[in-house]
Order: sequence, then C-alpha cells, then structure tokens
Amino acid sequence: MYTIEQRDEQLLGTQAKIRYHCFFDRAAEHLLRVRMEIDLDGGEDDVRCTLPAWAPGSYKIRDFITHVGNLHVYNDSGMLLPVEWIAKSTFCFYPRGAKMAAVEYVFYANERTVRTMHITRWRAFLFPVNCFFYVEGRQQEVHHVILHFDRSRWQSLTTALSPVTALNESGGPVILGALNYDILADSPTEIGNHLVRSFTAWGARHEVALVAPYAFDIDWLAEQCRIIVETEAAVFGGVPYDRYVFFVYAGTNISGGLEHARCSVNMCDVQALHDPQKAKSLLALLCHEYFHVWNIKRIRPREYGPFDYTKEVHSPMLWLAEGFTSYYDDLFAYRAGFYTREEYLDLLARDHIGKLLQVPGRRAMSVRQSSYLAWVKLYAQSPDGQNRFPSYYLKGGVVALLLDLAIIESTEGRRRLDDVMRVLWQHYCQRPEIGLTEEEVLQAIEEVSTAEVRKKFWQWIDSTDELDIASAFAPFGIDWLEQPKDTPQAGNTTPYLGLQLRTEGGRLIVSSVMEGSPASKAGIAVDDELIAVNGKRITTEEELLRAFSWGDKVTEITASCDDQLYTTTIEYMPAMDYQLRVRPVLGERQQKLFQRWLERSFA
Repeated sequence: MYTIEQRDEQLLGTQAKIRYHCFFDRAAEHLLRVRMEIDLDGGEDDVRCTLPAWAPGSYKIRDFITHVGNLHVYNDSGMLLPVEWIAKSTFCFYPRGAKMAAVEYVFYANERTVRTMHITRWRAFLFPVNCFFYVEGRQQEVHHVILHFDRSRWQSLTTALSPVTALNESGGPVILGALNYDILADSPTEIGNHLVRSFTAWGARHEVALVAPYAFDIDWLAEQCRIIVETEAAVFGGVPYDRYVFFVYAGTNISGGLEHARCSVNMCDVQALHDPQKAKSLLALLCHEYFHVWNIKRIRPREYGPFDYTKEVHSPMLWLAEGFTSYYDDLFAYRAGFYTREEYLDLLARDHIGKLLQVPGRRAMSVRQSSYLAWVKLYAQSPDGQNRFPSYYLKGGVVALLLDLAIIESTEGRRRLDDVMRVLWQHYCQRPEIGLTEEEVLQAIEEVSTAEVRKKFWQWIDSTDELDIASAFAPFGIDWLEQPKDTPQAGNTTPYLGLQLRTEGGRLIVSSVMEGSPASKAGIAVDDELIAVNGKRITTEEELLRAFSWGDKVTEITASCDDQLYTTTIEYMPAMDYQLRVRPVLGERQQKLFQRWLERSFA
C-alpha cells in the first residue's frame, strides 16, 4: 500500500535489510562514497537495482545516474559479483547464493539547487532520490541510512528522516531510517555547521535549518515560520506530521523551493534575510512550499503516488498541485500579516493577473494541456515557450483566484475555496493510498458551491478563452484597470517592446520575443544583436529604452542576424500598468463579500 506518512517513534530501534552507508572523506572533491548493503535469503537468481531518473515535485527527467561512478558489487566474503546493466539506470547482479551483497559507488554532488545534491568540504546536502538505488520488488521495506562523518568538524545535522538511535549519542555513525523507499527518497538531510531553531505548533515539532554564508537572525526566521504554520494549519484544523523541517539556503544566484511530506527546501538570495521588502518574497516562498504539505503531497492527482521513478508521469492536474498553491502562497502571506491589503491587491494585479496577460501562450494552450506537457514545456522551455503555452503555476493561480471569488459570491460569503480544500483533504484522510481524479475535484467544487461555478471553472482550465477579470471582481466592489504606466503629458512614458535581452561581451542580444509585440512586428528575432537606435550605438537595455521618446513612436533599429546587418522600424507601445482598485463607496453586498474574501482570521 502506498504511503508517505511516518512518525519518528516508528523507526526507533528498527532493523533494516537494506542499508546505505555514506562516507564523506572525499567531500572536498564533491564526492559521496556509498556502500549499499542488501541482505539476501540466498535463493535469488538475480537482484535488480534502479536509480530514479527524476525527483517528485520537479517534473523533468534528470537521469541522476549521470553522477554515479566506480560501481562494483561484492558478496559477504568480499568477492566481486557479476554486474550487468539492463537499462540506463538499472543494473542486475547475480548473488550466487550470497546472504548479503554490497553495492559500492561514488556520487558526484556539485549542483546547488533544491532538487540536486551539493557537497563541499564545509557541508553536505544529501537528497536520497538523487543517489540511492532501490531494490526492485523491495521498496516497501524499512531502509536505513548510516552517516559516517567527523562530528567535531560538522556539528549540525538536520533531517526529514527519523532517527533509529538517539542523535546525541557520540562515538559512531548516525543511523536514520524510513518505513519505505518512497519516504526515503523524499527526505533530505543537511550536515555541516548550520544554524537550527525549533518551535512547537499544533502539537508538532518544527525545525528551521538556516544555511548561509553570513550570520543572520535565525530567531526572526523561526518566528515567521511559526506564523506560517499557525496560519495554514488553521484551514485544515491541524497538521498531518509529528515533525517538520524548513530548510532555508541563502546565497548568491540561488532561488526556488521544493516540497516534501515532512520538510521543504527553500533557496533565496542573501538580501532576502536583511532587506525587509525582499524578505516578503522569501516568506511567500515558504508559504508556498509549506502549503504543499497538504496540496500535492497528500491532496494529489492520482498519477502522483504510487508512481514510476524511471520515466515521465503525466497528469493534466498540475493546475491543482501548483496553480492552487501559487494562489495560496501570497494569500497566506497576506493572512499571516506579511503583506498589507494594498500590497496584496497590487501583487495580484501585477505579478499574477498582469503577468498572465503578458503571456501570448495563454491563447495557444489550455492550462490542462500545459500541465500534462510540463515535462517537455515548463522545465525545458525554449526561448519561444511563452508564445506557445501558459505556465500552470501562473494561469493555475489566477484560475484559483477566480474560483475563490466565484464560490464566495455564489454562496453569499458562506463558503470559499478553503472549503473545497477541506473536502479534498477528507478524501485523502479516508483513502491516503489513492490520489484524486479531475472529476472528484469538480465534484468538490460543486458540493461547496453550485453546478454553474463548476461549469465556469472547467471552462477556465480546459479552454484558451480570455478570462473575464473585471466581471469576477465587480461583485466585490473592486475595479480592474489596465492603463499605460505613464502618460504623454508626463513626458516619460515607459516603452513596451515585447522582448527580453541579455548582454554578452558588450553586445546586446535578444533572448526572447513576445508574439504580436512591437519587436515581433518589426521582424526582430531571438539571438539577433541590437546595435543602434536612430543611428546611435547601444550596448545596454537602459540605453535602448532611453533612446525612445513619446514623440517618436516609430524608431529605426539597426540589428544583426548571423553577422549580417539589417535595419527595421519599430512602433512601440506604452507599457501597461495593472491595478485592482477598491471603489470609494461599496454597497452592502459588496462590502460583505469584500470583507469575507480578505479577512485574515476565521473559522
């Protein structure tokens, strides 16, 4: 039976017939040495071991086997056993009556992202789905991880795995465990000298592990995490775990997050830990990944558990898994008090709705289709990608917003999207081994609201029709405004060209062009070099934008394609500003609905 639930007490004192010894003596070379011990009954003809090709939550084939080397298999007498590779990530060995086999290999860990491992002389981030083979047919057994490292050099250890022996025992390796391989694969560990704080909320222990190059106020960060837990768990009336870890990594040119059943891994720029304004984006990220405790890890599409680690697992429902979560991240940040009401409305207008309206691909593919094709579209996006499909994060989040508003209006404020999530949560609690179908989500929407709301929602996710933003907000006394950022009278309009640029050795290169934009109509294409505007040399994006003025809407561009010059004219448009503006005076019904939508605390 598929399960991702585990409590620390369940692993204390357990024995495991599959054990992974991890040695960090070559950490300075970014190498992890692994000795995987497999107890056998002596009657096996062959044993097959497979390394996952992708990490759940990050829908792209990454072939972690690329980083494995020097693999050999020994029997309990230390003799080499024959090994045969039968697939790119699967090998087979022949025990020949052995009672135990040891698979030894090295794993190169030098990619610092939320989905990959990174080991240096100073610390180690261990992500089991990257580096631990599973034994086919034995994934439901207890698995142990034995960590061999110098505790005098690396004094902090934080993990989503459960201790098999007390972690404070000195003189010997640290032994951690998981009830099955799915839990093992989903449970990262950080070893080094990072800062750790803990707090209790909703009867569970929470740990905050901060890995950063400088000293930051971890007590402040832990307090914000506590507020996030209190805010989000209130929707569901509790938490489904006994212990949870917030891993937070701060550095240069790192970002992103990845959810797990008992933890989340979050990366941010160091500025987010001492700039109050930039800190808000980190807090929204923490809200996003923490909400996945319920939505996707447990309230999940049926395809996402149990699943095949060796190939793409497609689902048309990432609008639920990531889209709904993208709506809730800023909503929870607002409910938690990180944003004011005005800031939240500005975020929705600018970074959610307004950003979607700038993606031509919203007219080319439905959000259900973009969900299904995530493996080859979102994570492997071409420079032309925004013209061909909408992100299920972005459009899924806007659709979730419209659904919340529609439910509140149709029920006169008695119900909202939270109620749909609670219905879906009960589905999980009643049958945790089986995920959801789209029909079951639609049924939950109709149960909470009306058949008409269900019909609207299906149209939003299954078509490329333009979303009627203004009509959705009107019952709440909010006007949707689209207007130029600046006016001609101001004399400093912001031009919209519809392209993205990068600089390479003093050259201004086109990275992408929005279909139907002024740049597209002018014939400018990806990888072209922009050289001059009206005969004046440009080398930066700032110089390009300064060369435009409101009085000269038609501008001559000199560019190069394949090292050959061409000249074109571009008639730019003013960049648009998007706003959600609350009307000065609200009617009684508008006031009631408005307050219901934006209330911060409620039953």
